[in-house]
Amino acid sequence: MSDILREVDEMMRADRMNSLWQQHGKTILLSIGAIILGTALNSGWMAYKSHQAQIQTTAIIDAMKSDNPVSSLKDLTASLKGSGRAFAALDAASLALDSKNYDDAIAMYTIAQQDKSAAQDLRDIATLQKVSIMLDHSEDAKAEDLLAELKPLLANTKSAWRLRALLVSAMVKAHKSKDYQGALDDLAVLSADQTIPPSMASQVSALQDVYQSRLGK
Repeated sequence: MSDILREVDEMMRADRMNSLWQQHGKTILLSIGAIILGTALNSGWMAYKSHQAQIQTTAIIDAMKSDNPVSSLKDLTASLKGSGRAFAALDAASLALDSKNYDDAIAMYTIAQQDKSAAQDLRDIATLQKVSIMLDHSEDAKAEDLLAELKPLLANTKSAWRLRALLVSAMVKAHKSKDYQGALDDLAVLSADQTIPPSMASQVSALQDVYQSRLGK
């Protein structure tokens, strides 16, 4: 900001710029004012966002300390906004999952998944967790429905959760529709990726052996 003001001041003092200043002085001043105002507004907005984040974080912590944290966090999702709502829903889902209350966990993950004001990474992990729970604990869940849930995540090559989604996709295909070839195709993409962690590589290798043996039967 000071560099811009200094440059304009030098331009104003320079004899060769006198005519330009006479013609466009007001425009220059208005431009400087707009820059200063924009910076001030941006700083104020960032301070406001930080304050709101602190308020939401405190509310989530208080809810988790309550006698019924899942219910308290669920209530919070109705009043919080953006990533705060998603975090409350994710925390509630995790606690419900610990208690083996799978229906509540799925419902809370759905809230985070569908919250368009939340960060995409939070929505992605909610989708992944929701599908994983439904795969393990919802007998009526259909393969095509679960794969439809995963489709946007699988299409997002920039998502931090895409590789894990491929693994879940393979398991959905194998265990819900006995599409072992489709599962192996997903696992082949994973096994060719040099960035997957060793633990995932071991899972991929083990599943490839299982699905390959079942494909041959």
